Amino acid sequence: MKERVGIAVLGGDERQIAMARALAACGYHVKVWGLGACADRIGSGTLCEEWTEAIEDAGVVILPLPASADGVRVHCPLQCPDLFLRMTTLLDAISGRLLLGGKLSEAVQSIAEQKGIETVDYFHSEVLQLKNALPTVEGAIEIAMRELPVTIDGVSAAVIGYGRIGALLGERLWALGADVTVYARRQEQLALAELHHHRVKRIVCRGGGSVPESIAPDLRVIFNTVPQWIFTRAVLEMLPRNCLLIDLASAPGGIDRAAAQALGLRTVWATALPGKCAPESAGEILADTVRLILAEYAVIPERKEGDDRA
Repeated sequence: MKERVGIAVLGGDERQIAMARALAACGYHVKVWGLGACADRIGSGTLCEEWTEAIEDAGVVILPLPASADGVRVHCPLQCPDLFLRMTTLLDAISGRLLLGGKLSEAVQSIAEQKGIETVDYFHSEVLQLKNALPTVEGAIEIAMRELPVTIDGVSAAVIGYGRIGALLGERLWALGADVTVYARRQEQLALAELHHHRVKRIVCRGGGSVPESIAPDLRVIFNTVPQWIFTRAVLEMLPRNCLLIDLASAPGGIDRAAAQALGLRTVWATALPGKCAPESAGEILADTVRLILAEYAVIPERKEGDDRA
């Protein structure tokens, strides 16, 4: 990899606009395609009419999160549907370059390897996952505030899972005055939750699945972060009917939504909250993640940060 290279940002949503602007502000030579009419929002970056123009002097190509929504085309929700770019067409054109993308499929990575394209799936970056916890948590609390007829202060809330999102969510709910109960499998997670002023209960194995140890009769809101069906119909039947369920887990989620609907329980499957609730912040987080990856590959900015000279 040569020391100084251009960067092509292809496709995506408002997050990629913010990412392109942040990378350009750091001194990278950034060209953009597939983000609609965004010329006035990408700083010193260049908006291209054709994707071929964007990649012509780029040693690095950055695809969005997800890189493709249908497995065929680069994800371009802000672009006219008639103007699309097939993943295979792109891979044919960028042999020997570095390709970054979110949730890159095994098929894309396999084809890229055959063409001498090095790929990095930035979605798996621990930095990205940690930083994305904040907009996810803020978005989840906003949903609860909007959907509940009571204040967060004093509400009985359950947080299912105590990983990156669950731990931060418990902290923020407690700070707002909620009565928080954390459900987790591992004893060390439960011990940590206790140190952060939460009540704790175990997720236990029962009947071939995982279920909460017990359910408080006054529970008003549940935030699930575990991507495994914990809230089956049998568990849902134990909940108060005025309980709100907010599922933050990736597919398949952790709540039997059909059963919840049949029982009259309100559910919100709130996935991909960073891009929906705080796209500018999420884009800056993407830019931070990409900069760390580029540094590992000795891809340095062409200008000093803040220098807008060509």
